[in-house]
Amino acid sequence: MKRTLTLAGFAMLAMTTAANAQTTSVIAGGPHDLTTGSAVRNTNTSIAGQTCVFCHTPHGGANSIPLWNRSNPTGTTYQLYTSSTSDVTTTGGAIAASVSGACMSCHDGTMAMDVLLNVNGLPFTSAVTFTRQGTAKSTYSSTGGGTNNLMSGGLPFLGTDLRNDHPVTIVYETARAATPTEFVTQVVSGAKITVGTTNPLPLFGASAGTATVECASCHNAHNNSLGNFLRKSNSGSAICTSCHIK
Repeated sequence: MKRTLTLAGFAMLAMTTAANAQTTSVIAGGPHDLTTGSAVRNTNTSIAGQTCVFCHTPHGGANSIPLWNRSNPTGTTYQLYTSSTSDVTTTGGAIAASVSGACMSCHDGTMAMDVLLNVNGLPFTSAVTFTRQGTAKSTYSSTGGGTNNLMSGGLPFLGTDLRNDHPVTIVYETARAATPTEFVTQVVSGAKITVGTTNPLPLFGASAGTATVECASCHNAHNNSLGNFLRKSNSGSAICTSCHIK
């Protein structure tokens, strides 16, 4: 009996460890770590277990996102959110060129995960072999703008039809100024522009008049401690009410 209980304890510990690996406050071991934590993992020898390389590179990266190691999508096929009550619009090209375009370079399914600008200081043209784990919620294919693991269905795949997703790359002040009783006023502190009181959410831009709502306003790609990479708990719809007065 004692041996059985001990084995059961080890099993529970293993399951707890696996669960905690997905809710880490750092990239290593989390869903964006395509070496050990993600639902898709690679064993490519030239990458050699590098955790950050699928998003960032220390040399030769793009400037639009800090040391970004991927090309942004084109956004030409995006179907955009519309509403009769919306006072603000955007374009597919604007989304592709924005902070949100960095997220969409994987999550819209038009570019495979192994499309990188460089690895170890050299242009990267190899194919990366990934293994899909049993925890994967998305499906993957090997067609399209890359070689391996193009997202093709199931969250976190978003696709190019964004009509059922919260709009991004929209100027927050445009919406707020149109109906000021329905939106919280932004706060400017140095170069930071935020909205909300407790754990305020970031907007992205040079001024309160031009700052936009992006994927990264609600999600922090580097911290999954709350799950779904949320910046704050949505208990009581706290994320929604950071911006919306309801």
